[in-house]
Amino acid sequence: MSAHARVDHSADGRPNHSRAATTGQPDAREPRWMIGLLALSALGLTVREGTRAVGDPDIWWHLKAGQYVLNGGSFSGADPWVPFATRPFVLTQWLPEVVAQKVYQLAGLPGVAWLRCAAMLVLLGTLLWACRRVADSAPALMAALAAMLGAGASLTERPQLVSFILLAVTLAAWWRSAEDLRPRWWLIPLTWVWACSHGLWPVGIAIGGVVILGLAVDRRLDRRTGLRLMLVPAVSLVAAALTPVGPRLIVSSFDVSAAAGPFVQEWQPTPASNPFALITLAMIAVVLLSWVRSRIVPPTWQIALAGVAFVATLVMFRTIAVGAVIAAPLFASVLQQQRSRPPKALTRQTAFTWLGLSLTAALIAMPTAGAMAQKPFGVPDRLRPQLAALPARTVVLDQFAISGWLLWAEPQLIPVADLRSEVYSSEYLTAYRNNESVGPGWQSFITRTGATVALLSKDSALADALQQALHWRVTGRDNGYVLLEST
Repeated sequence: MSAHARVDHSADGRPNHSRAATTGQPDAREPRWMIGLLALSALGLTVREGTRAVGDPDIWWHLKAGQYVLNGGSFSGADPWVPFATRPFVLTQWLPEVVAQKVYQLAGLPGVAWLRCAAMLVLLGTLLWACRRVADSAPALMAALAAMLGAGASLTERPQLVSFILLAVTLAAWWRSAEDLRPRWWLIPLTWVWACSHGLWPVGIAIGGVVILGLAVDRRLDRRTGLRLMLVPAVSLVAAALTPVGPRLIVSSFDVSAAAGPFVQEWQPTPASNPFALITLAMIAVVLLSWVRSRIVPPTWQIALAGVAFVATLVMFRTIAVGAVIAAPLFASVLQQQRSRPPKALTRQTAFTWLGLSLTAALIAMPTAGAMAQKPFGVPDRLRPQLAALPARTVVLDQFAISGWLLWAEPQLIPVADLRSEVYSSEYLTAYRNNESVGPGWQSFITRTGATVALLSKDSALADALQQALHWRVTGRDNGYVLLEST
């Protein structure tokens, strides 16, 4: 007989250890102080990080896009803001953009900071819910907190937070389907909402495909059951094509990736030294080591999910959080295995207690965000009077990091480029980068765009070259940036 054995599944498809949790067998009581400490620590850290000042470089053009939709703008077409853009602008994240803009209209930047914090609290709760199905409260909290730390670099005020929440929900749903072989049809409208919110929606469909393939490899599916399960991701793809953007949405994510990959760091492979990747890889490593040492071989779909988490963590910086979310229930499951007992069933009292704590944390976050987020972070806000005094449609040499803020703060000005790499040709972005690094023929880009003003990092090569070679004069400084005008 082999030294390893697969998890035994009962007639309804559940692993026997999960079913045992509902039979009322005796179980040791978990230490309440540990659960309370973990819960308060997770909530406290989330509120602390969630109520910081607004400063993600992308949030500014997201707010601008939200206002554009509210004013009746089209969901795709020629770019409405930058004349140098030659590719269509597709509103793939319009739903959270509209919500964020409405919140901004009601409560300003503190409202946007609070919205970010509220979304982080929802993500924490969703991760805990997904992990609690396979582990007791203490290991579930540990896994959820580890996933939040691994995803930390991506927990900003951008629509991608919605993706992480819906990914955790989708993962938990497919985990249940793997146990009972029943399709969760509600994932179809959920995918529609996801497709209106952020470009990572295909990951949810991919998760379904991975789980179904794993079940087929383990010979747990007959033809009828397999077809029913396959209908969920198939019809979800159709639902994504029925958003206001239309079928174009299906390929838009790939267009963005192809355009941004060579120019935007977060679309490039993850550096080996990235601390958030190291946390996520540590979670995956614990899972794999536990499986190797265990006498129980996990189902193929769980092994496949671990592989997806590993690839997502390393393929690019922006998907480290995807790897962390997928790894969370796997990590919780192996932590539970160390207890050598099945997890206790989640009670309504426990669920409502967590809900009450989360709502309390969200209420506490309101005045905290009001105190911490009155002013934006990392932008030259004190240069706005000088920028506002410039003639309308003045072309500004700007850096990517400040471009979204410039679009939002001073809409009468024209940046030469901005963070939406997908709306520019690769040739134009290459020329922009060459100008930024003062490469051969860098001045031709200035002539091409007609730029007469520059808003750049004070230590940048271009800022120095403009002053030394072209004798542009400094008209303002703030927060590490310098405003230059041609003479």
